[in-house]
Amino acid sequence: MAEGFSGEPLTRWSGSRNMTLEEEFYYIDPDDHKWLVPKDAIINGATIPRALWSSIGSPYAGKYRRASVVHDYHVGELDNPDVTQEQRKKADRMFYHACRHDGCNRKFAALLYIGVRFGTWADRWSELFKDANVGEAYEDIRSIPEFTFTIDKFWQLASNAKDAIENEDLDSIDNVIEQYLAD
Repeated sequence: MAEGFSGEPLTRWSGSRNMTLEEEFYYIDPDDHKWLVPKDAIINGATIPRALWSSIGSPYAGKYRRASVVHDYHVGELDNPDVTQEQRKKADRMFYHACRHDGCNRKFAALLYIGVRFGTWADRWSELFKDANVGEAYEDIRSIPEFTFTIDKFWQLASNAKDAIENEDLDSIDNVIEQYLAD
């Protein structure tokens, strides 16, 4: 099998940010692994922290759109909840390769990769913040200190991973992420 997607995902809106896949969709990675997303899977776009949408991109836009459909299902969001951290990490790697396949340059694909890896941490953090402080207004807030903190933390992380990004070294990027987010 050759690396690539099964075509274009056919979806319908099924909630405020959710979409339902109308037919199965898949990506075959460089190792010939088929990442299948079944018909009727519910997806919500790229797992990029909301705080980064204005600088990295929104969930359903860009050359990473098809990669986000496959990634979303395989990281255990919405209707595929029993995904382990190891499976999520593999799905994050697949996302990087799928982004590259669809035309993202290595630097942007690496930033997206950092974004989805960072997104796991940021989503846990922002959910706590959302529940405790701002409720439904969270989507409208762009200048609160916690929002700025997420943006700053991401760009510091990306800066710390600069050499790994330049060398397209995902293992080193992972090491930087794990060290940086442990602080």
